[in-house]
Amino acid sequence: MFKISVLFGDSPIMDPTKIAPGFERSEIPTELIINPLMTDHDWVARKKEILGWGLPPIKVSSHWFSHPCNTPDADWDALEFFTKRTLKRLGDLGVETAGIYGLFFKKPKDASDKKAIEQAIRYANLLGDEAKKNNMNIALEPMANPETLFPTYKEGIEFVRKVNHPQVRVMADLNYFLKNKESFDVIKEEPSWNLHCHVAGNAPEGAQPNVGGIRDIHKAFFKVLRETHFEGAVSCACPWINTGTGAFNLTAETAKTLQYMQDLRTEVYAE
Repeated sequence: MFKISVLFGDSPIMDPTKIAPGFERSEIPTELIINPLMTDHDWVARKKEILGWGLPPIKVSSHWFSHPCNTPDADWDALEFFTKRTLKRLGDLGVETAGIYGLFFKKPKDASDKKAIEQAIRYANLLGDEAKKNNMNIALEPMANPETLFPTYKEGIEFVRKVNHPQVRVMADLNYFLKNKESFDVIKEEPSWNLHCHVAGNAPEGAQPNVGGIRDIHKAFFKVLRETHFEGAVSCACPWINTGTGAFNLTAETAKTLQYMQDLRTEVYAE
């Protein structure tokens, strides 16, 4: 049975100390809280601060650094330094799966540009090697962006096959499945390669999963996770909006979402 997770995201309202208790896992935004240029001495204090937020076990990260790894101006010395230092620090926090944006892997303008493909595979292998040193895995995130190497989940699987590194797999983000109109059944083709999942609601600017009336879609997605014996985490990875009266209350909103996720998971696994 999958675990219910919450992404401590990039909005100012996402005070990690205000998240409702009861989530089984948490996900942290790498670029926003990990500074690889920080000295090891200062990292000790920063690590203590992060662990002091009282989050559920921090098992997943997302929001990787934004500059693509396979453009002509890619700085490999910098990439190696940032990657090694960042994954080491994520490992220090207990992260087991590091999510890497599809945007980090740029689709070359010229389809015959073998160098760009080789660089992408080289970088994915670097990620895998460093993840292994820190007892972690890498989840590449297809993002429904045609300017990336793997906009769909299926293309993500194809890229991972080319990389051929045991630590490098994929992430299933429901939003991007919907944008691509991609069948959830593609997850069944390589069940063990799905390391982590994201879900959200349905609103113009995004919202938490219990907003927007897409319960049936979530249920269908959860059924596939049940059928594929997925044991990882499903993160509520979304902007958060106010569904109550008065001022926004993160504790109340995350509690509502947690209850929604728990109820729906129970229903799916009882069938």
